[in-house]
Amino acid sequence: MKDIDEYRLGNLVIFENESTKAKIVRVTQIEYVNNTIYSLQINNCNWISRKEIKPVQLFIDSLVDLKFYINSDYQKDNLGNIVKVDYIEDIYHYSKGSLELKIHKSDDTIWYKKKQIHYIHQLQNLCADITGEPFTISELYESHFTKSFFEYSSF
Repeated sequence: MKDIDEYRLGNLVIFENESTKAKIVRVTQIEYVNNTIYSLQINNCNWISRKEIKPVQLFIDSLVDLKFYINSDYQKDNLGNIVKVDYIEDIYHYSKGSLELKIHKSDDTIWYKKKQIHYIHQLQNLCADITGEPFTISELYESHFTKSFFEYSSF
């Protein structure tokens, strides 16, 4: 995976090997060899090889869970899902502080300026770069992402 060397401390990743079912974990330490990630420590305990991790897909619903707010008129159903958006353009604007993301409704792609965001670790790194503070996700949301990930994906 080309962007594995973009992982940072605190990033959420998927860990899976032949003896462990896929689960979302937090990177807590990184070992480099020749400026390339060699191994990672997850959840402050296990050291794993880079071959045992994959990025966590970022879904639009996750943005609301991470306290991003949509900048348009919308309504939610009883479960909190957005059911109606009154916006003329084909774009949702999600914001958190000074960070604004754009989501194209036609294909659900997530953008920050001219960079497309596919994975949670990319959002975490982007937020950290813009604010200068690590963008951590609480353990409560970690378990929520695990549940959401397996509902949306075809593992």
